[in-house]
Amino acid sequence: MIKILLGSLASIIFASSVYGFTFDSCQYPTIQEADNANVDTTYQQSASMLTISNNLLSVSTQLLANPSSVNITYVNAMLQLSKDILEMADKIGEMADRIVATELQIGIMADRILQTQQLQSNNLALTQANLLQAQKNFGDVLIALSR
Repeated sequence: MIKILLGSLASIIFASSVYGFTFDSCQYPTIQEADNANVDTTYQQSASMLTISNNLLSVSTQLLANPSSVNITYVNAMLQLSKDILEMADKIGEMADRIVATELQIGIMADRILQTQQLQSNNLALTQANLLQAQKNFGDVLIALSR
């Protein structure tokens, strides 16, 4: 019986997280329009969750009154779905950890690239100064030889 209630709770959480949120475009309305829209959306989501929770309460009360009416196949499917959702969430967490680790490595590589560019810039400036001085020296040598 506990598994049934846990499975039902998992499906409510899943339904509210999947169906409760939408992605919007990058065009944002004014603050007042956004506030009104958010209040309306929040109210609709709250009403929907209230309806779902009432239905869950009714089903759980009926199951407590008559446990022999439980559809085992349905309960097993719901438990398997909950298990699959948990596994998927774990994999998403692992992927997020990998992304963070990759981001750190990219930051380290960017720092190394910056240091290399700074060294190369200094070396290039010194090379230019050396070539300019060498040209001046060769010019002075030519002037001295032409006298």
